[in-house]
Amino acid sequence: MIYKYCFRPLLFLKDAEAAHEQTLAFLSRVDFLAPILEPFFSVSDSRLQVGIGPLHFPNPVGLAGGFDKNGKAIKIWPAFGFGFIEIGAVTALAQPGNPKPRLVRLPKDHALINRLGFNNEGAEAIGAHLGAMLRNGGRLKIPLGINIGRSKVVKTEDAAADYLFTFERLYPFGDFFTLNVSSPNTPNLRDLQEKNLLKDLLAAIQTKNQELAEKERSGRKPIFVKVDPDMEISQLDQVIDVLESRQVTGIIATNATAFLREKLTAGIDEPGGLSGKPLRERATSFIRHIYQATRGRLPIIGVGGIFTAEDAYEKIKAGATAVQILTGFVYEGPCAVKRINRGLLRLMERDGFKNISEVVGSEARN
Repeated sequence: MIYKYCFRPLLFLKDAEAAHEQTLAFLSRVDFLAPILEPFFSVSDSRLQVGIGPLHFPNPVGLAGGFDKNGKAIKIWPAFGFGFIEIGAVTALAQPGNPKPRLVRLPKDHALINRLGFNNEGAEAIGAHLGAMLRNGGRLKIPLGINIGRSKVVKTEDAAADYLFTFERLYPFGDFFTLNVSSPNTPNLRDLQEKNLLKDLLAAIQTKNQELAEKERSGRKPIFVKVDPDMEISQLDQVIDVLESRQVTGIIATNATAFLREKLTAGIDEPGGLSGKPLRERATSFIRHIYQATRGRLPIIGVGGIFTAEDAYEKIKAGATAVQILTGFVYEGPCAVKRINRGLLRLMERDGFKNISEVVGSEARN
């Protein structure tokens, strides 16, 4: 409540992107406080533990890619109760992103519109930063995902080499990797969701994954693909077929939408990806379809419009093994994850579930 009624109004007086960057800078400077903060913001309960492939999450609520693009505040995120985090999107080349202003708050709709355009410091700089972090303090206590995007200047036919550069440079630091082929803010990026292009990209990534695993004498890194909510269901089915044939670890559903403006309370003519509450139902419908189409074979991380425990529970019942928040964290603040996890425990007890894994896809089984 303190955040919503005291701090958030002050932050929302500032330009959205400026406030966000200042917050990240502040958090990076006080990351030494993480051990002190963690007891206040975390929920520890074995009933919340979930696994996806070789990954173990202490709870099912993660920080979505796009919030901490360069991994600047990486050490403090576990203190806010997250079960896992994802940084990026990271591109092979450093790039400034699209012209400002490029981040718009829609408070009445509990939503954001962003057209950032994969602004980040590039794979080399972020790799150096992650390497220094590991040397100084070791790995995080929760899984770290790295979201990879295509550099804007790279053509679609050259995308695989671009993704491979970033994947190889950051391979030692990520516990899992997400191929972002679905942002609405990089021209022609969503073309990579086309069946043959996606097959080729995943073949290249998985071949390199195997090579690096053998070199490191370790298991292959889990690979996820993040999809957009604007495609037709027939195309989604093609994507699912490709992901299963290329043995990816899971799918992240979904990215922001370029549409759904009719759900907004005021006429908004802002380009970019819409996230937050207006996306909730659409994202959940995608999760439900993926789970039913694969009969639960393909693990799903659900994203889109999660603000409360009920929102997260809805996605888990529809088939998501875990969820991620971004817009909900902006609006609900540092206690968001704690409230969601406490609420999940309450909802599980109400419905007679002994652990969160029993909830996954339960809607389809009823």
